[in-house]
Amino acid sequence: MSTPQRLRILLVEDDPIFAAVTAEVMRERALVRWTPTAEAALAAAGEKDWDLIITDIELPGMSGLELVMKIKAAQPHVATLILTGHRSFDNAVEAIRVGADDFLTKPVDRPTLIEKINELAQLSARRKAESSSAVLAIGAHPDDVEVGCGGTLLGHVAQGHEVSVLVLTGGEAGGLPAERAREAARAAELMAVRLIHVNVGGDTVGELDAIVTEIARVLDEVRPDTIYTHSEHDFNQDHRSVHQATLAAAAAVPRIFCFESSSTTVEFQPSRFVAVDEFMDRKLAVIRAYTTHVRQRRHLDAELLRATSRYWSRYGQSRFVEPFEVAREITSDSDGADASESRIDLEAVLGAETVDA
Repeated sequence: MSTPQRLRILLVEDDPIFAAVTAEVMRERALVRWTPTAEAALAAAGEKDWDLIITDIELPGMSGLELVMKIKAAQPHVATLILTGHRSFDNAVEAIRVGADDFLTKPVDRPTLIEKINELAQLSARRKAESSSAVLAIGAHPDDVEVGCGGTLLGHVAQGHEVSVLVLTGGEAGGLPAERAREAARAAELMAVRLIHVNVGGDTVGELDAIVTEIARVLDEVRPDTIYTHSEHDFNQDHRSVHQATLAAAAAVPRIFCFESSSTTVEFQPSRFVAVDEFMDRKLAVIRAYTTHVRQRRHLDAELLRATSRYWSRYGQSRFVEPFEVAREITSDSDGADASESRIDLEAVLGAETVDA
């Protein structure tokens, strides 16, 4: 009988005695690396493909919550467990907000810890299987995608995903078609994504049926499981048409997220916020590739783009955020249940307490 592959666990704990005891509990099942600080853990996180990261909240320097947020932004498939001596509703809520997968309070008995490790390792494995996928971003005009979700796409690229960008017009209204095409190609090169640049209707996207047909053709070729596109809450008719055509053509795609543009309305109501701190400067560099448009269009001003991203960061703990409406998100665990929500059980953290909002 084959021996099960040992898990790779990164343990972040500033108490060396507790770290040694905890690591010893896990050694039969896992290869454990211990770091006493979040800063050291961030460096170690990029060195290996970890199955699980376990961290305390209170650490010297960067907190465990900030560590989880940064790791999730760069490697969302990695499962994370908060293991702390402070039983607190506020801590549990913050753990949920930064994306932690579970929360346990010290002391933890050996069977409980082993059971939780196995559970989260399976979650990590499922995410890794799902993450080896294709991503498609669809924009009506050149630069729409880069403005709306450029940082998020750079994050996908950093995770090794296959990312394609579909632009449906030549963007004549913003400059000469040949110049716009060269700029779009340069932006795609800077992001390391594949550009599919078509011209369905000239300077506008044209008839809805033609857009649906073109998007369906690209979907057959790319076969994405995640799509980013325009919101229906937009003053720009081209943007609304692309949104409608995407939903019509991509009925089989499990995840569709809608980004913000300079013309989205006050009805734009995002519920997903992606931290893009480490990609914000690169996103702005990509947008500068649209030289002719940057000079003409106020919405491409770097200061405005930073300010907009900072505005949405009030929903998280990162400095820069890209917001998305969730048009569709279908994720299932091995039992077929919805697995899109946080796994942290607040009642397990607080016992039988209830909390009034």
